[in-house]
Amino acid sequence: MSHDTYHLIDASLKLVVVDFEYASPNPLAFDIANHFHEWTADYHSSAPHLLDPSRYPTAQQRRNFYQGYLSHAHTPPEASATAGEARLAKLERQVTLWSPAPHGMWAIWGIVQARDNVERGRGGTEVEFDYLGYAKCRMERFFHEIAVFGM
Repeated sequence: MSHDTYHLIDASLKLVVVDFEYASPNPLAFDIANHFHEWTADYHSSAPHLLDPSRYPTAQQRRNFYQGYLSHAHTPPEASATAGEARLAKLERQVTLWSPAPHGMWAIWGIVQARDNVERGRGGTEVEFDYLGYAKCRMERFFHEIAVFGM
């Protein structure tokens, strides 16, 4: 994630940066929310632009991720199990609050990509990815998630 420093336990391990061109100084919860949304994508399917919300990680899968992440974060040791649970609950709440934001960002990205394809003369049937369909799907998820907050 973008705000933390990591130390490798085993010098043979390598850090691999994926999609570096999209890297930015995001809040931790934004990055984790985006990671979880990627679980809902299947870029190798016949409709790679559509997200499947049923693939979103379960509460237990998210908890496992948070525990793994927090075990490597540079924070003071917990005085009790209750404090550790409070950190997990706080991170889950932050991820929930930031969750709509990656959808909005990727919706805009999809619109820009679609525009670029049209401007470059690639707006016909030979387009490999339905950027506008992707943007529409992301905006639907964005509005669904903010509706949960009563907005």
